[in-house]
Amino acid sequence: MIALGVIILLIVIALIYKRVKKSAASKYSAPSTDKEEQFYRNCKSYNLSGRETEVTRLILLGWTYKAVAEHLFISEKTVDSHMQNIYTKTGVRNKLSLMNLLYR
Repeated sequence: MIALGVIILLIVIALIYKRVKKSAASKYSAPSTDKEEQFYRNCKSYNLSGRETEVTRLILLGWTYKAVAEHLFISEKTVDSHMQNIYTKTGVRNKLSLMNLLYR
């Protein structure tokens, strides 16, 4: 009886995880092609490195520093360091200003 309860609980957890993962994937979808091209042009004009551009894109899509670090196989501290360099190069102080600057 207990084993059946555990199995049902595991199935429910798996279904919830699948639903959460699916909704997160749609939340982090990429912007349209025109905006994406403008983003890359602006990153180049501010002399952002390829890695800084990659980190910026993920952060501006709403990813956390931890998620970016795991995805790129780097530490959260490295992500933070990249973001500080990005803020310095672009002259902005926060993510919203960065988004407005690079997607304009």
